[in-house]
Formats: sequence, structure tokens, C-alpha cells
Amino acid sequence: MIRLFKVFMSDDVISELEPVLKSGYIGDGPQVKEFEKKVGEFIGNPRVLMLNSGTSALRLACILAGVNKHDYVISTPMTCLATNTAILEAGCGYIAWADVNPRTGVMDPESVERIMKEDGYPAAIMCMHWGGHPAPLYELNYCEQLGIPVIEDACQALGSRYGNRRIGNHSRFVCFSFQAIKTLTTGDGGAIAFAQEYDYKRARLLKWFGLDRELSSSMRCSQDPAEAGYKMQSNDIAAAIGLANIKHLPRLLERMRQIARIYTMICNERVDTSSCLFDESSNWLYTVLVDDAADFIAYMKNRGIEASKVHARNDTKRIFREFQRELPGVEEFDRRHVCIPCGWWLSDEDVKEVVDALKGY
Repeated sequence: MIRLFKVFMSDDVISELEPVLKSGYIGDGPQVKEFEKKVGEFIGNPRVLMLNSGTSALRLACILAGVNKHDYVISTPMTCLATNTAILEAGCGYIAWADVNPRTGVMDPESVERIMKEDGYPAAIMCMHWGGHPAPLYELNYCEQLGIPVIEDACQALGSRYGNRRIGNHSRFVCFSFQAIKTLTTGDGGAIAFAQEYDYKRARLLKWFGLDRELSSSMRCSQDPAEAGYKMQSNDIAAAIGLANIKHLPRLLERMRQIARIYTMICNERVDTSSCLFDESSNWLYTVLVDDAADFIAYMKNRGIEASKVHARNDTKRIFREFQRELPGVEEFDRRHVCIPCGWWLSDEDVKEVVDALKGY
């Protein structure tokens, strides 16, 4: 079976990890700082904070944006469940669902504009880069000029570009995931990239009970925090894994782009593609659009190829049902989309088998 996902683990991860395990210090320490530096260098933004999960990153971004029970947040239902449970965890009173582009699955800025005309300014806008395909940030970021923070769920978009800059430089908060099957994994983990130094400094305190880990190496309990924080910090074990893996990230991304280019040439002729811009996307997912998704998934399985929807629309789940509204773009994309293997682990022979399957469908 040609798999849809696979964990990448560098051959030299043990050499990075062993000194940490034997050091006597495995908490949030020097390896975390070094990993934050390396991620910042990769995306081109030095204000990076490593956390224990991408979900924590999304939740903390909502808190920093000032989301509370008296406010609403504009979000997309076409995403991982964690995108929107994080909004509720932050205490949001209401989620207004924006529609998506039915070809790409990313947020439709015209839908956002209509919602704001009807409901007023939200506390924040949560946009998600489906499979790494960048959302229309130029259109959405005008909201920041109105004082509305944009939170990018970039958990699938590490390495994506928008306007000649890597994702991580466009909005007030950009959240990444290093969960097990992400292109860059730390076992589990996440990070936020910040546009503003104030947000970065505040987040550094909030990630660990409101205490400043850099003031002293002992007796931090004597500090008097200005506000209550959370337990969201990462650790040097996860960071050491990330430091071993990040060395390979450019190579992995380039391989996935190569595969996406091949698929796109075939899909333009045989199967409808979701207009994946392979040179801008991280290509964590490669999405095709078919009239009968269940039939296509079964067909690919019979050919020895794993295919899946990966995420289902959130707005039909019980925890979000009270927020439902008409979303024709979501309806179409959710019905038609299927993701096929596009990972760095595919051999040339694997790619040929997927291509032959696309041609034969």
C-alpha cells in the first residue's frame, strides 16, 4: 500500500538526542532555544516560540488576540477539528463560519467581508492553509489595519510561500505544528511566529503559568506573575528531535513539490485538481476533486494506494452545530475533495503507480 502519511525521522536523531537524555536537564532549555532559532531562520522571522502542540499554539494565539465570551471569531469549518476547538477553549462566545473557495478549500475573503457587514468586527479571524495551499492573505490582512488580528493556522504550511515570502511573516500570529506526521516533526509540538515583539514577550510568559523562565534558574516560584498562564511549554527532548529533522526540511519539501508538479500535469487532463500551486504550497496534502469521492477512494485502494478526505467539515459536528449557516463553497469542496499521497517517501515507482491510477480513473 502506498501510504498517505509517514513519519520522517533523521538517521542522526539519536546523536542529537542522546546528549540531552544524559545531560540531567530535559525541560524547556537550550535545545528549545536553538530549535526556535532554526525555525525562525527558515521562515525568516526571529520571533518564534516553541510550544507543546500546534493546538496550544492556536489556543494561545486566540488568548493573545483577546478572544472572550463576549466576542465572536470568523473561522473556516474546512479544517482539522483542533483549529476550532482551540477557539472554544479560549472562551469564544460564537464562531461565524466563512465560506471557502470550492476549488482550493481555503477561506473566501468575500465571505469574510459579508460576515463583518452583518455582525460587526470580530475579535479575530482564523484562516487555515488547506494542505499548505496559502489562503489569500493580502485580502484578509486588510482586517489587521482595522484592528482585527489575523491568526493563521499554518499547521500544514511550514515551507509554503505567499508573495515571495515564506508563511510566518504575513500576519500577527502564525501557528505551526510539529505533530508526528508533519513534514517537520518533533514527536509532537507546535510554535507561534509573531509579527509584534509585545505579543512574543507576553506569550513567553503565558506558556508557563505567567512565570519568566529566563529570570533565574531556581526558585521561579518566588516570582509574582502579572496574569495567569498555562502549561504549554515544550522540552529539550522534542527540540533535539526537531533539530535533527530540520536539516532535511528543504530536501523533503523539494521532493514533494516535484511530485506535485507531476500530478498537476496529469490532473489537468484526467482528474480535476484543487488548483494546488505546487511552487507556493508545502504540498503536505495534494487534493483532487472528483464527483464521487467514496468511489474514487475505493478505486485507489484497489490499486494499492491510500486516499482519504483527511478532514471533514467542522460545522456539522455537535459542538459547533449552533453556529451553522449556508456555506455552498464548503458544501461543494467537502463533497468532492480527496487527498492522494504526495510525500517525500514516495519512490519514482510509487509516483508512477499513482499517475497510472489517475490516468485510469
